[in-house]
Amino acid sequence: MGPAGKGIYRSMIKARPATRALVAAAFVALLARSGLAAGDPEPGTSEAEKAAVNRPGSGAGFPYRVTITVANDPEDLTPWLREVSQLAALEGDPPFTRMGLERRIQSDLDRFHKALRSRGYYDADLSADVRDSAPGPAMVEVRADPGPVYQVAKVAMDYRGASDVDGLPQGADAVGLKLGQTARADDVLAGEKRLSEDLRKSARPLAKVVDKVVVVDHAGRTMEVTYVVEPGPVADFGALRVSGLDRVKESFVRKMVPWREGEAYDEDQLRALRKRLSDSRLFATVHLTPAAEVGADGRIPIDLTVSEGAHRTISAGVSYATDTGAGATLRWEHRNLLGAGEKFRADVVAAQKEQSLDLTFRKPYFLDPRQTLTMNASVSREDGEAYSGEVGELGMGLEREVWEHWRLSGGLAFEYGQLVWEADPSDARRRHMLAGVPLSAIRDGTDDLLDPTTGTRLALAATPFAGQVDGAGTTFLVLETTGSAYYPAIENRLVLAGRARLASLTGADLTNVPPNHRLFAGGGGSVRGYGHNLIGPLNGDDDPTGGRSAAEIGVEARIKITETIGIVPFLDGGLVTTESWPSFSEDIRWGAGLGVRYHTSFGPLRADVAMPLNPRGSDDSFQVYISLGQAF
Repeated sequence: MGPAGKGIYRSMIKARPATRALVAAAFVALLARSGLAAGDPEPGTSEAEKAAVNRPGSGAGFPYRVTITVANDPEDLTPWLREVSQLAALEGDPPFTRMGLERRIQSDLDRFHKALRSRGYYDADLSADVRDSAPGPAMVEVRADPGPVYQVAKVAMDYRGASDVDGLPQGADAVGLKLGQTARADDVLAGEKRLSEDLRKSARPLAKVVDKVVVVDHAGRTMEVTYVVEPGPVADFGALRVSGLDRVKESFVRKMVPWREGEAYDEDQLRALRKRLSDSRLFATVHLTPAAEVGADGRIPIDLTVSEGAHRTISAGVSYATDTGAGATLRWEHRNLLGAGEKFRADVVAAQKEQSLDLTFRKPYFLDPRQTLTMNASVSREDGEAYSGEVGELGMGLEREVWEHWRLSGGLAFEYGQLVWEADPSDARRRHMLAGVPLSAIRDGTDDLLDPTTGTRLALAATPFAGQVDGAGTTFLVLETTGSAYYPAIENRLVLAGRARLASLTGADLTNVPPNHRLFAGGGGSVRGYGHNLIGPLNGDDDPTGGRSAAEIGVEARIKITETIGIVPFLDGGLVTTESWPSFSEDIRWGAGLGVRYHTSFGPLRADVAMPLNPRGSDDSFQVYISLGQAF
């Protein structure tokens, strides 16, 4: 509050002529009796106000227009106060009477007073003036003089009930404040939250800030803050008491617990457990709280109450591309197959040129909380430009979280295939049997799987293969690196995105490498504007033969026009060579285009039209791609 004499702000509202009021009141009463009165009175409108005036000829209520002026505006406060203003927000919904307008004005003056104090202005002078401009709307002018900004002069802690305060947080730094900084109310409140959290991270589960004593010195234009704290006793983790489980085994929940009973209490550990429970997608609600008091043994029990959500999900999707045709996908997932968070998923793809069934099983917390056992089996049939035929695969592996956002994986894979190699003039079905050791390191620091707006992704993969192709032995190694980055250039309006891919195949001649393991580029998830797998070497029939190296790059601007509609101009480039390392002296094939995005609650729907910028004679003039999710 301001100094003496400035605690109540002026509201200079001129009275309207009584004669006009009486005539208007009679007119309103007549309309009301005939059932034609426009607009209902605001809640709380008194009978005296109902008998008062509506603006003649206004049609409904007491219309007005508001302007807000800030004297010597030090930090562009005018637009900010307009966002705070109810007068501005409700201009299109005028009050029933002039008295209703006066109430709005006084409410705004109080609102502005609090808002300016939150910015460190504790000696603001506010006033409002109403000018009639009949028969048009009244003109309301709100004037604000924020005055000088106040500064933080002192920060102290008053620890109640603590016999020894040594080691407890003290001073401005403990709450994220600095002496001499602007005395913003938000910073003081944030300091309260920070102080409580830091104490609870330091083995004091019952610590809380019970009060704040704020003293404003108007003469010195400063503010002093004293946080009154009940630190509570130091405690260790006690027993975890679990309730609410139905189909999920309690033993599985206890595997998620990141602490051991008897360790020093730390609020961050509770936060980690809460995140693990939420990420499992097994629970609709999770409530995790320490008990109300510490036991005689110096330990505090932890209460976990959950309610389970649905464990099964079925989803479907459709896609279309001019190069691969129409397709549909169906997915069924069970996230608690055996009661311990095991995930089983079946994916079916039915498209014009590809049909597949992929079964995946994942067992989390396998031998270690950071480790997941994976198993997969798949069968697929493809009729593409490079090859056609059937392939079956079996695999098993381990995934392990090693650092924040990083995941390592390794395993064994077995494959059997019967393929017609389009580059082979004999058109014979060639059999291959391979064993592989897929290894990968993946980092995902983005904010969304289907529609990332910030962060980066990086995937490093290496898979050595050994086996037979038509009875002849073969060994080769496939290396691949992909990365993407996303930058929100304009919040909620423009995201700049880029991707790159670099891949290499070594160790065997291409004639001893099945075509489904050769390297290709081109298509909706690669270089748009070119047909699927059609960038790179071609045979005499313009069928792709695949290569030993590939490189791709892509950039796009994701522009939101409305909350649901966006456009995406993009540029992609790529090449495929028969050398084990890309030769950038060869022509890079470039494609460009424009896409439309329709943003839904489950992800963006994508429609892209692209054309090749330096096509060969066999390339189509354009390509169309329709699917769910961004291109990358």
